Amino acid sequence: MKKLKCYLTSPVFREIAEHPKVSDEKKQKITELWDQLKRVTELKISGTRFPSEEEITDAIQNWGAEILGCHLSHPITSKMLQNSNIVAVCTCTAGYNHISQEPGVIITHTPGVLHNTVANFAIAAILSNLRNIVGLHNFVWNGEWKASHKWDLDENLSAILDNLMLGIVGMGEIGKEVTKRLYPWGVKILYYDINQQLEFEIDYPNLKFVSSLEEIFTQSDIISLHIPLSNSTYHIINAKLLKLMKKGALLVNTARGDIINFDDLLNLMEKDVVSINLVFDVFEQEPIDNITLDRFRQIQNRNPELKFIFIPHNSSADADTRAQMAIMFLTDLITVSMSSKMEDLQNLKLIPEIRKIFQSGKEKALKISRLWEQR
Repeated sequence: MKKLKCYLTSPVFREIAEHPKVSDEKKQKITELWDQLKRVTELKISGTRFPSEEEITDAIQNWGAEILGCHLSHPITSKMLQNSNIVAVCTCTAGYNHISQEPGVIITHTPGVLHNTVANFAIAAILSNLRNIVGLHNFVWNGEWKASHKWDLDENLSAILDNLMLGIVGMGEIGKEVTKRLYPWGVKILYYDINQQLEFEIDYPNLKFVSSLEEIFTQSDIISLHIPLSNSTYHIINAKLLKLMKKGALLVNTARGDIINFDDLLNLMEKDVVSINLVFDVFEQEPIDNITLDRFRQIQNRNPELKFIFIPHNSSADADTRAQMAIMFLTDLITVSMSSKMEDLQNLKLIPEIRKIFQSGKEKALKISRLWEQR
């Protein structure tokens, strides 16, 4: 059987097995899969973790890659894929908005593995903001805690979750894990989703579904975003919704930066129309540009009561979680490369749009079917 040409946009998919925080079990599995991938494909790997667009394009268009492996920092554009031999793009991420969906090209991702670590992270970030953990740490770390600062009854007062309303936008895997963890605490939780999660509500009878984002933004003291980025969710959090937020409320985003219209947010906060606390793990531009960061700094300087926690896209950065993503990713690459018929692909972690093609029986619309005919 002819080996397919497989190009990986980073050596990290193998190098993660050397990380000291990854468990021995997962290190061994990644090593085994890597060795298998080398045996069953003609493998080419970028020499850098962040190749240029030109390098990726060269591997696709000139080297003739047929399978492509990437992650979030590697945008795969329509221009790269058009008139190419690419039959499948596998991404080592749950989200896949960085990949252009070209007709006939299979796309896989790594869903169902991030929900625990992201939920834990979101809750930790919420608590850190409510109790001003970062600000108080900096106060001590920077040597500002002086003898004149005596312990007093009303100093450094903050808030706890017990008396606040949490609004969850997106009751998918992560939203449900946040709920499972906080519900036993007695936290009041509202949620918005495209579909009401009736079966889930059976186990959480005090969980309240609301049918509009406006209700979430009007009623909640904390709003945690857990929706994917798509054409329908791009800038879904805009001036109209932001103006509805309570003064001093908290907006948490561990999903994707582009679901928030940052221009709307900054303009409203600069004009003091909106006065809210922020926890962002994701941004429209990553890393966040200095101009945007300076605008947030100036807002906080004028409103020192506001608490901002900005984190460099790290909510899923648990060692074994990321290792499991690599395992799923490598498994899909191997499955595609060894396939000879549609049934061989049934266990792929397909994105929903491609899953529909499989379910419709229109497999001949996929470019890989032509390769099967040649085998």
